[in-house]
Amino acid sequence: MNNYYSKLKNKINGPVFSIMTPFKEDESIDFASLEKYLEKIHEAGGNIFYVMGYNSRYSQLSWEEIKTLNQFVSKKVKELDKNHIMIVADPLHCSTKTSIEFANHAEKIGADMISLIVRERFYSEDQIFNHYNLIAQNSSTAILIHEMPFLNGYGGPTVNWPISLLDRLADLEHVVAVKEDAKDDAYSKDVVAKLRDRVSIVISGGGKRQWLRFADIGCQAWLNGIGVFEPKLATLFWQYYQNGNKDGYMKIIEEVEVPFFERGVQKYSWHLTIKAALEARGIMKRKDRMPLQELGENEYKIVQKIIQELPIDDIIK
Repeated sequence: MNNYYSKLKNKINGPVFSIMTPFKEDESIDFASLEKYLEKIHEAGGNIFYVMGYNSRYSQLSWEEIKTLNQFVSKKVKELDKNHIMIVADPLHCSTKTSIEFANHAEKIGADMISLIVRERFYSEDQIFNHYNLIAQNSSTAILIHEMPFLNGYGGPTVNWPISLLDRLADLEHVVAVKEDAKDDAYSKDVVAKLRDRVSIVISGGGKRQWLRFADIGCQAWLNGIGVFEPKLATLFWQYYQNGNKDGYMKIIEEVEVPFFERGVQKYSWHLTIKAALEARGIMKRKDRMPLQELGENEYKIVQKIIQELPIDDIIK
């Protein structure tokens, strides 16, 4: 791995802030709220920003809107601090040619990395390796592999990425990070053990509790959960962890993360609850674009009450 990619890999540590896309009542993107949200993350000490397929609502956006969103966020993040890490993504369903187009666009707009997902059905390791290799050959942009279980080309349940495939991909010079999104602890441990020395691994799902299970074996980063609606919780957790303050970081888990997931997410789902939590914290409206539909008023009031009862402000003051 050359020096540029190696340095970039070593910067992917701690909380990674996925960017939720706010919408206005007419379902257009609310860029004013988005800008304030980015500033809030920056002011809390966040330095890794990730515009991504599901949290950023790519399924509801046209490809031109995705490019516009990627460009807007990259420009704002680099204005806040040129040393911030900016990760953008390609569309969920597209050809390899289109992924190359988005990788080159990422470089053009000043992003540091392109997150590449494959939602085409899985038929063989060579199929997937050739996809990533062709993108690497046609763009100098660093790559984060969004490793989410494949749809099975031969029918049946989804398929975890073969470890042997990830092993081959990690040797591509451009590949600096993997978003481990299988939500399968035994499999995740195998991924971390195989890749930790070559790429940065961002664990996804389960929040900080999940990351703690893998931190000691070499997992470098996690995708934010409660840090989405209060970025300071994530940066404070990271600070406590680095300083060995177990009481401090466990307080955030036990008094905010656990009750938020048990009382809110388990009942109303991640994507709808987190948007409601963002509204409850005054960051953006919970409005979504069809076919996603935000929580109704009664459900929102329940999430709002949960947020109000959590000791968020006492912890971050």
